[in-house]
Amino acid sequence: MRRLSILGPALIAVLISQGVSLADGQAAPATPTITGTLEGTREAVFQTPQDSCVVNDIPDAMARAFRDSAGTVHFVSASSDMFQSLGPTLETLQHSCEAAYVSASDPNPADFNDQDWLDSFYTFDGKTIAALAHTEYHGWSHPGECHTQNVSECEYDSDTFHISDDGGYHFNSPKAPANFLAGIPFKYEIDRGPMGYSVDTNVVNYGGWYYAVATDWTWPPNCTEQMQQAAPRQCLVPGGGAPIRTTDIFDPSSWLGWSGSDFSVSFVDPYLGTVSDPKSHVYTPVPYMGYVNGINIYQPGNIVVATLWDYWDDTMGPPGMYLTTSTDLVHWTTPTLVVTVQQIEANDPPGSWLYAYFSLIDPTATDLNFESVGNEPYVYFVRLNTNDVYERVLFRQKIKLTLNQ
Repeated sequence: MRRLSILGPALIAVLISQGVSLADGQAAPATPTITGTLEGTREAVFQTPQDSCVVNDIPDAMARAFRDSAGTVHFVSASSDMFQSLGPTLETLQHSCEAAYVSASDPNPADFNDQDWLDSFYTFDGKTIAALAHTEYHGWSHPGECHTQNVSECEYDSDTFHISDDGGYHFNSPKAPANFLAGIPFKYEIDRGPMGYSVDTNVVNYGGWYYAVATDWTWPPNCTEQMQQAAPRQCLVPGGGAPIRTTDIFDPSSWLGWSGSDFSVSFVDPYLGTVSDPKSHVYTPVPYMGYVNGINIYQPGNIVVATLWDYWDDTMGPPGMYLTTSTDLVHWTTPTLVVTVQQIEANDPPGSWLYAYFSLIDPTATDLNFESVGNEPYVYFVRLNTNDVYERVLFRQKIKLTLNQ
């Protein structure tokens, strides 16, 4: 049973106004769902190669934004070399050709410092900004670290911590192991990937905790059972996504993952020594989060809304963008469809297109981290040309959100 204390005050007020009793011992009311409807026409925010400063200046992650202490908006949808757009509002951005971060291409997987996608930002004062990164070790790029033609089998992912002390104009990385935030309790294995954890959402402050959602690769390859069950090819890492949380956004070692019953999963760096009980350091996936791109606080209901993108199958219905809601980031409502891939494709000329990186940002949000959304935020997404990975368009379009009680 969900405890009533996790319901936000705005939602409790709505329930009371509707005559719903919150007496002790009564089951918590169902979490309201949200319906999303696209409005107007989409607009191109950034196009490559014409808007790019260098070849790798491409939209290659979900769009995020934060404000610095001077009120300047920093808008990021960067690749492993991070360029950003700056301006007083989301409507008046100018792209900067000064790199805020350049990946180190470190050949040692133990350093967790090869290719970093900084895609989760949080600040309290607009001066010091914490950044969580999706970090990939590319074994195929380093001699002796990959022996297969399928380069994805030599990918090793983790979540790392980065920081800016100048308002978000430049980011630095602590040296390992201080940069390690979350990862699987297993070292890189040549030709045995893909493997590892990834942070695929922004950070939100909800109920006194700072939350993000991580996703992972099912591992080892071709495993057939969950790690709790005995099998010849048991999965040591079950595939899916789950919330992680902390009370100290600037302490990368403080993040904890979902165990299936509580937030007690600590993440260990496998390069620091033998991990005696690896399964205790592997999170338990929760429904739908394997498709997550972003999370926001939906202010009209004081609930968390997650933006999901299912491109490959019909697990939730037709492939497309979905929304789901929660009051604890563990239990999520049945996703509601916003738009199908087919409907998005109808706006494009014939081509070999791939769509990815869907996220919500509200230009009217007053918080420094754009974590909150109202009834009419933008949905941002990227169209990629599969015949030319450097040809991309970052679009945005208004979306109307409706709370369904």
